[in-house]
Amino acid sequence: MSHKSILFAGLAAALIFSMAPGQSQPAAQAAQPAPGPDLAALVQKQFGKTFTVPAGFPTPLITADFDGDGVEDVAIVAVSKEPIPDSFEFKYKVIDPYNGYFGMGNPSITTAFGSADPKHKHELVVIFGAGAEAWRAAVPKAKFVMVNLPFDTIEVGRMLVKKNKPPIFVIKAREAEVMDSAVFWEEKKKRWRWEPGGTPN
Repeated sequence: MSHKSILFAGLAAALIFSMAPGQSQPAAQAAQPAPGPDLAALVQKQFGKTFTVPAGFPTPLITADFDGDGVEDVAIVAVSKEPIPDSFEFKYKVIDPYNGYFGMGNPSITTAFGSADPKHKHELVVIFGAGAEAWRAAVPKAKFVMVNLPFDTIEVGRMLVKKNKPPIFVIKAREAEVMDSAVFWEEKKKRWRWEPGGTPN
């Protein structure tokens, strides 16, 4: 009996040892660190010193191929009191797809709308990636600042736009107890579009 016990203990130890690497891999993947470069430094490098990254935002960034070119892009939550003046120097486009849905999409006018609205006190900056470095590239494919977009959290979603084409990646903008919405890139028209969704559960 003692010989069998020793043999069983040895087999059990070997089994546990062989399983350990497989068990540790998902934990390592789940605990991946934030993107390499400091997020605030990246935003200021690409959009200027007026931009900051708000502390404690539940989802500071999301990544996906938003323009469908096979290169990873990023959307980052940021804050700027003056998003328009630096657009020339830093070569980004200020857009307002939310008010554009209602026919008032000129950001030169609508940037004043959010001053008294607590839900509009943050922007969403989007970087279209380029080359092997994707959205971390020193010179991205394109950059956008979305103003007046109401959201509490952001996440990646998918939307079927045409029946004969695969779904596209979209930015899901969620307002707690108000509604969900989606912002997505229309490649044909080279523009961002906002669409309302349903009321969150």
